[in-house]
Amino acid sequence: FRCDMEDILLEMDRILRPGRAVIIRDDIAILARIKNFLTDRMRWDCQIFDGEDGSDDREKILFAAKTCCNDEDRDQEQ
Repeated sequence: FRCDMEDILLEMDRILRPGRAVIIRDDIAILARIKNFLTDRMRWDCQIFDGEDGSDDREKILFAAKTCCNDEDRDQEQ
């Protein structure tokens, strides 16, 4: 049984309180998809950093912090 990435990210958003963060290490292609989902749809602050082996390695580190954003703010931007 394999979970959809978006389902996992939605559950992570539900569990974490605003101001908390997660660190994810994976291939840059996967991290780019995660970053786009978290920043575009969920308004998290995200940054991708080089891994232990430097910039040539495809494995990177994503630091994602959940922001404080209420439903009124979301409605005003749409």
